[in-house]
Amino acid sequence: MTQLVRGIRQEQGAAPSSVSMAVLWVEGFGLLLAMPLFGVVPEARSVVLLPLVLLALLFIGSLVSATYVLPSVALGHWLGERWGSGRRWWWVVTAAVLVLVPIVGLPLVVAFCVRGPAFSSWQDILDGLLYASALYCISIPAALAAHSTVLRANAGRPVRSVGKILGYGSLVLLVELAGVLMVSMVLG
Repeated sequence: MTQLVRGIRQEQGAAPSSVSMAVLWVEGFGLLLAMPLFGVVPEARSVVLLPLVLLALLFIGSLVSATYVLPSVALGHWLGERWGSGRRWWWVVTAAVLVLVPIVGLPLVVAFCVRGPAFSSWQDILDGLLYASALYCISIPAALAAHSTVLRANAGRPVRSVGKILGYGSLVLLVELAGVLMVSMVLG
């Protein structure tokens, strides 16, 4: 975001929400590129659906950022200030686990109370926990990026813009794509 102050152009950084969304978007696009490593090889005619997949990726990244990442950062900062150690990164990582508990625990409690077909076996429960751990691992970089954005803004230092995050993330994705292509050529 750029602001004009008395004719002097001053650069401001991005908000924590936009930083966390940008990190999640880059990670999601990276997962799309890495799908051949997981054995998912799309057909040529599925390229038509790629814009819809990208829109869904943008929506899911925004939703995860608003409902999981930002509350984790806020809770981590609150816990750090409450217990006197300040706003440290480990509080954000711990708070992400605490925020994940209601997100995963609520469907498990409902499934056990209703005894519906959603979680009929231990395998289904373990699958749910696997998805929860994947959500945790994917969202931690976004939470730490939002955390550093808040700390830099409060200290008066320049905040990284979303453009830089997307630019460097795209560079990392190009390296990842080259790795995926090399592995797929070697494995044949």
